[in-house]
Amino acid sequence: MDSTVSLSSLTNAHPMPQGNKMDIRWFPPSHYRVEINFDGSVRSNFAAGGFIVRIKIGKSLVAACFNLGTIVVLVAEVIALRNSLIYVKNQGLAKVEVEGDSKLVIDVMNGVLSTP
Repeated sequence: MDSTVSLSSLTNAHPMPQGNKMDIRWFPPSHYRVEINFDGSVRSNFAAGGFIVRIKIGKSLVAACFNLGTIVVLVAEVIALRNSLIYVKNQGLAKVEVEGDSKLVIDVMNGVLSTP
């Protein structure tokens, strides 16, 4: 079994313009793939992160969240992504699409930017 996870796409969330608002919606992964959605946040100096792994029909395989203490939001985003990738690798899932709302994390992972 291949020990690497193939990231077929690593994108920002799919914005759907709606007049003056922007509706963000989930789209199912491509055929024979799972999709990871990850996020991190900080509120009142306390950070948390989480992820969800879904199959094409939208059924969740796993959802996880975790407290991260006092860190900046960028680190929370990266930890959420890392934990999700560790999970799918441990489950033997190799065809993965990854989606998140941090443009900086996405651009670094896609090689568009170097690490800050």
